[in-house]
Amino acid sequence: MTADYYTQHMQVTREQKQACIGVVKELLTLAFVVKEQGFLKLDELLHTELRVQDRFLRRAAAIVIETSNQESIETVLYNLIFTSSEVNNNPLFFRSVVVAETMIALGKGEDMDYIFAHLVPSFFGEYADQVEETYYQAKREHMTRGLQAAGKL
Repeated sequence: MTADYYTQHMQVTREQKQACIGVVKELLTLAFVVKEQGFLKLDELLHTELRVQDRFLRRAAAIVIETSNQESIETVLYNLIFTSSEVNNNPLFFRSVVVAETMIALGKGEDMDYIFAHLVPSFFGEYADQVEETYYQAKREHMTRGLQAAGKL
């Protein structure tokens, strides 16, 4: 993949980027599970409670759970992107790259602040602040639920 190809296919409208924030919210849900309970719990929840709508996201999560070699994860995820019909559809390509890069970072054990306050927003250009705020809001809500469950609120 050349930089020109990547640049051309990552160009999407504001509305298309905003629509992708829903996928970011799903990624956040998965990330909180991984952070607190690990990938095995994520695997269990993907088959029971979590209803991930995005097919590529479900597949990417399964690949990260089942594969220990990080280079292999990246290769497989990008092969899936480039061989799918999504490769010529900029909004779907954009979404798939955001999912792939997020899942790769989770698989590497990257810090959630790095992933959701820096990495993921970097794909959204001038709308990065919206993605970052989505993360911080989810983080606050998640912490509040945890405190409530512990009886500290």
